[in-house]
This record gives sequence, structure tokens and C-alpha cells, in this order.
Amino acid sequence: MSAELERRWALAPRAWAIGYVAVFGVFLLSISWSFGDTVALMQKAARLTWRESVVDAFTRGLEYRPLFNLAIKLSYETVGAQIWFYRALVLIQFALVLGFVVWLCRPLGARRAIAACIAISCLCGLHSTRILFGFWPLNHYGWVLVLLLGAVALAFRPETRSIDWVLGLVTLAALFALELGLLIVPILVILWLARAPGLSARAIVSMLIAAGLYLTIRLTFTSELAVNTSVNGNGFGFSMLNAEGVRSAFGDPPWLLWIYDVVATGLTVVLSEPRDGVYSFVESLLAHDMESWRWFHVGLSTLTSAVIVAGLFRGFRLQAEGGRDRLLVVVGLTLMLFGSGLGFLYTRDRIALSVGVGYALLLYVALAGLMERMPAAGWRRRLAAGGLVVLAAAWVVRSGETLLQLRDTAWDYHLEWTTRLDEKSGSTERTDLFKTLHEDALRTTPADPRLDPAWTYTLFERRFTRSSEDQR
Repeated sequence: MSAELERRWALAPRAWAIGYVAVFGVFLLSISWSFGDTVALMQKAARLTWRESVVDAFTRGLEYRPLFNLAIKLSYETVGAQIWFYRALVLIQFALVLGFVVWLCRPLGARRAIAACIAISCLCGLHSTRILFGFWPLNHYGWVLVLLLGAVALAFRPETRSIDWVLGLVTLAALFALELGLLIVPILVILWLARAPGLSARAIVSMLIAAGLYLTIRLTFTSELAVNTSVNGNGFGFSMLNAEGVRSAFGDPPWLLWIYDVVATGLTVVLSEPRDGVYSFVESLLAHDMESWRWFHVGLSTLTSAVIVAGLFRGFRLQAEGGRDRLLVVVGLTLMLFGSGLGFLYTRDRIALSVGVGYALLLYVALAGLMERMPAAGWRRRLAAGGLVVLAAAWVVRSGETLLQLRDTAWDYHLEWTTRLDEKSGSTERTDLFKTLHEDALRTTPADPRLDPAWTYTLFERRFTRSSEDQR
């Protein structure tokens, strides 16, 4: 294949990613303000001075995210409660995530372009990715994931060696924004050991100095290093345990539960089971009340994981693409391993966000390797091509579930501001900002997802129960 034709094929994954951003962006327009954290954080930003905000941000013990809180203050002081701004930020972050994934893959040629498109659909369809579409009023998950992937991209570029200090700044920004930023430390160290072209010893020292500065500041201004286990419920087996149930069942510290959580955080991407630590598929199977979408989730994830294993063992060349595939495998496995470790205190679907990114990168490498070794002709080629089409179509269909989840979220937020307002608001002060958010949330009424066609409830996971014909 000529170089020109390869470059043309490389445009396909970019167009595919742009398509997802555009479609998700349309559905994102129906989502208004949530209640809960959004109101509390914005009211605090409006109430505190800048000096008070800085002190509050750097001395909070639980969920130590000072840059996230200061970013809320800055955005509120800059644009106020203009919801279009916060929606736009979410969409930009999502576009950057997909853009970095495509850039890291560097899919030249038809086979790799197809592999990259399937990997993008997989990432968009995973339930762990849905957290990227929330705003409270900002989305720190998207922000830190962009920083993480940006650090990996810098590690892939030899030119980074001339600006080693940048990785230290990226590390600081990620660590002070969200616990997800902790992944930068192991991933850069492992990439350096794997001889990533953009990393030198000075880059690693810069990153470690930043991590040390983060620990010093955190230990100096607060005695809390992590979220207290006593304040979180946790899924275990076939049910959710509240905080008291966790303490009574596992003691303090709950070592066995932590191991369970790490494994569950990884498995929720690899097998789509458990969900939030609960083995709902197994429970439904034993109770003989299995929803069809659970079969779809578990079946597709199991098939995809089998393809990844087969591709990495049979079709992967360590030095393919000048070593880029090898580095992608290193990144994918590191994100999956250490990303699973982030869920040790308590497991939730959203905590597996980085695991899902690593999974998609591994899928790309596996598919590219398998397709490059596909038989030239015969029934084996037809069988392999048919399986590839089925896998690609299935992930496109599953990514459609994310769109329906956005519809469900929009309706759920609408109910928070209407039927559940008294329950949710409690002692919340009804300030002018509260009234503004309330008015914005009720400016339009999203479509009621309970009226959606029956097949959407059969094929996809939904957050509501469909209304029967006599209820309409």
C-alpha cells in the first residue's frame, strides 16, 4: 500500500471519532444541571472569596482535589452559571480523549484503521466511560484522563526530551485534581523502563519530584490520605453493603474486601460483570429473571476479551510499527492493572474508566495483529472477516446504549428538580444562585425515556422502568 493511501486510511478513525463526538454532543444538550454536588460546589464557589477558596481547597481531608475546587471557582467567576459553557467543556474533554487514543494508535493502512474504529466504538460503549459525560459543574474525570493520555503521548515523542520539565507540571495538575492522576506515576516509570522514546531519566526525576511535592503538601495541610472506608458502602457478592455492613462483615481495615474490589474493578470491563461490585448477571441467572441486555453485555465483553488474548498471543509482534505496538501493550496493561487498583477502597463503574481505556488500546493492537496475519483466501479468511464484522457491529450497537443513558440521565436530573426537589434539597439554602440553577433546569423538559420503544429496554441497560400502555 502506498504512503498516500495509508495516510488516507488514517483519516477514517479520526472521522469515526468526530462522528461519536457530534452524536453524543446532540444528546448532551438535553442534560441540565444535576442537584447534589453541583449545587453545593457552585454555592460554595459563589460564597467564598479567593483566599478562602484556596485555604478550603488545600486543607480538605476527604477527597483531596484542590485544583478541581479552584477550577470551579474560576469558571464561576468567569462565566457564572452559563450551562452551555460546562456542556462544551465536557464535549471538548471527550473529543480530546478520543483524539489521544487515535494519535497513540497511529493507524496507518486499512487494517489498522478498521482496528482503531472498533477500539473507539468499544471505548464509547463501555459503561465505565459514561462518567465522562457528567458535569458537577466541571468534569474532573475527563480533565485528568486528558492529562494522563497527554503524558503518555509525550512519552511517545522523542521531542519531549528537550522539555522534560513539562511532565512534572502535568503530574502536579493531575494529582491535585483527582485520585485518577496517581496513575501517571507508574505509567511513566514503566514506559521509561520500556524505553519509550520521549522519556529520559530527567523526565522521571521531574515526575517524582512533582509526586513528592504533592505528598508533602497533602501531608502538611491535611492528615487524611484517602477516603475513609467507613463512609462508603460497597458491592459484595449479590448485594450492596452499607458502611456499617462493611465494618461488621470485614472489620477495619477490610483487607479481604479491598482485594475483592480491585478484582471487581478490572472484571467489570473485561467481562462486564460485576457492576459496582455486585454480580448481577450471576444473581439474575440463578433467579431465572435475566434481562436480555445482560447477556449482550457479558457475551460481547467475553468475546472481546478472548479476541484480545488471542491477538496478543498469536498476532502481536513486539517490534511491529517500530516498537509502537509494544509500547501500546505496555500502556494498556498498566492502565488495566493500576487502574483496577484505584478501586481498592470501594468499587464503582466510574472508577474503571482508565481500565476501559487500557482495554480499548489492547483491543486495537490485538485486532491489528490478527488482521495482518489473516489468511489470504479460503474459508478461514471468510470466517475471520465475518467474526470481525460481528464484533464491530456489536460494539457500535452497544455504544448506542450510551446515548440512551444520556437520555435517562436528563430525565433523572429533571425529576431531581421537580418531584424529588424537597427530598433532595433538604436544608440547602435557596440562594439566588439556587433559583438560577432551578430555572435553567426547568427551562426545557427532556423526553420521558419511559415512553421509549420496548426493544430499547430489551437490548439496552436503562435506568427507568418502561411505562405500560395503560399508563400512557
